[in-house]
Amino acid sequence: MAEPKAPKKPVAKKKVVAAKAKPLAVKASDTAGIIKAANKALSSAFANGDAVAIGKMYTKTAKLLPANAELLKGTKAITAFWQGVLDAGVKGATLKSQEVEKLGTTAIEVGTYTLTGEGGSTLDKGKYIAVWKKEGREWKLHRDMINSNSAPAA
Repeated sequence: MAEPKAPKKPVAKKKVVAAKAKPLAVKASDTAGIIKAANKALSSAFANGDAVAIGKMYTKTAKLLPANAELLKGTKAITAFWQGVLDAGVKGATLKSQEVEKLGTTAIEVGTYTLTGEGGSTLDKGKYIAVWKKEGREWKLHRDMINSNSAPAA
């Protein structure tokens, strides 16, 4: 007669736990990086007093909506506006991009700015929204709205 087999030990069922996904390190999009680099170039053009270089950063059909001023159309009018800003004593512009959203060949940027004068004194701080458009291989400003944090002078 065969020896009786030992009863099987109850096997504990293992709980299947879904592994928690670690958040992926998201790299800045190429578009955001390109726009941030363009902002540095714009700041450099301000530091050099080069309104022509600033104007070249806009599309031919660009529109600039500066605070407390009329809407400006085209690179000629926009370049003239920035020349006036430089002539008024602005020596520097620092742009800080807060977000960039790419939509095909268009990108929308929201950011803040600081304008400085002689000796780095702060002349104005504010915010902006810019619509960038890809022309060929370049991203250029297509719509640019600037809004000062300061109330207009009375």
